[in-house]
Amino acid sequence: MLTGNERPHPAYRPAMMLRGKTALITGGGTGIGRATALRFAEEGATVWLLGIDEPSLIETQALIGSGCHYRLCDVTDIDQLAAAMDQIDTLDIAVSNAAVSYPTPLDIAELAAWRRLVEVNQWGPVHTTLIAGRHMQQRRVPGRILLVASILGHLAEPGSAAYGMAKAALHQLTRQLAVEWADHGILVNAVDPGAVLTPMSIVGGQNEYESEWFHRFFIHPDRPRIPLRRPGRPEEIAEALLFLANPRNTYCTGHVLTVDGGLTATF
Repeated sequence: MLTGNERPHPAYRPAMMLRGKTALITGGGTGIGRATALRFAEEGATVWLLGIDEPSLIETQALIGSGCHYRLCDVTDIDQLAAAMDQIDTLDIAVSNAAVSYPTPLDIAELAAWRRLVEVNQWGPVHTTLIAGRHMQQRRVPGRILLVASILGHLAEPGSAAYGMAKAALHQLTRQLAVEWADHGILVNAVDPGAVLTPMSIVGGQNEYESEWFHRFFIHPDRPRIPLRRPGRPEEIAEALLFLANPRNTYCTGHVLTVDGGLTATF
């Protein structure tokens, strides 16, 4: 059985499938964003990171080296985002990844918390994709736009109302942009991660996907809810994004790719 600790064979060499491409990644300092930045850079891309946590952006930039740049930018501020993208000469790939997560009870008193979460997780991707798409159209670039959504965009769990609502909106945004921008040569797709070990999954100082309750409910030896019997790694989501960003992907658009270890295939 796979342990989840597999790494490329020592003889592996990057195919440099993104050589000459420029990729923008929001929320690129940690988790899925950092893993995607590293993977894209490994395949030859010049990477631009946008985010609000400068120390993490600096760490990611140091891991990549000279082929990486960053700008402090809040994706909820469309003017900041537009100004950051204007510094990029040619944009081939845009990954809308920035997100926040916290419980939002079904209580009218919690609506302020709902609004902040929706601003980041829904309006942030709207801003990112619309500005990236305009950038690509003006420069006549047959680009790739990728959104990081979630399986909670079509499933529900207690406390995830605002998060799930925002991620569900990204599913429809993906389809709509794919239809409307096809004539510009822009392919738009999304990934739906399941349980992934990232800083966002840390609750009360502990990663919830390493907790006893998670293992009991999702990885029970008699009947695991996740058939692969483990949470995912950011690098595995990055591989899915790389597939969708690959210039050889020329006919997949408007698609939401589930990457969840088989969780949504069970009942």
